[in-house]
Amino acid sequence: MKSDRLKWNERYRRQEHPGAPAAVVREFARLAPGRRALDIAAGNGRHALYLAGQGFRVDAVDIADAGLSLFAGRHPAVRIICADLELFDIPAARYDLIVDVLYLNRRLFPQICEGLAPGGILIFETLVAAPGSAAEEGHCRDYLLRENELLHAFLSLNVIYYREGGETGREGERVMAALVAVKK
Repeated sequence: MKSDRLKWNERYRRQEHPGAPAAVVREFARLAPGRRALDIAAGNGRHALYLAGQGFRVDAVDIADAGLSLFAGRHPAVRIICADLELFDIPAARYDLIVDVLYLNRRLFPQICEGLAPGGILIFETLVAAPGSAAEEGHCRDYLLRENELLHAFLSLNVIYYREGGETGREGERVMAALVAVKK
């Protein structure tokens, strides 16, 4: 949607965004059986560039061309895809690793499962709705997980790691859920 692109482009022009990859990505990406990865809502490229540095060929998808421009051309193994994730379809059985950090689009859940090659790894981490947390302020509840929702959404995969709980982030205390799972 054009309004989403404008909103996120403005955020990338005005705000600092994390530069280091999420700990869950650093810890579990090495488990991928091959070297083809998808970074959903790639933002400023922190995960795409990290994965490329680890030998992955990465498709980095985001709606914000301002975010994508922050890392376009910085690594030859990263392919930039400027697309609205409300319309984007993940190709079946293409990826050995799919990373989704701080983005929630429930429409993509079945496609994420199908997009993994056999033995492929999913790394997913995002915000959980919790009354009074920093995540609740300024976020539409549609973009926040419900308690244990992430775990239940990917039970068709073999879940090897799951954590849900509070942490202190740039915006204060927030509740996060992280899942790592393998396609059977």
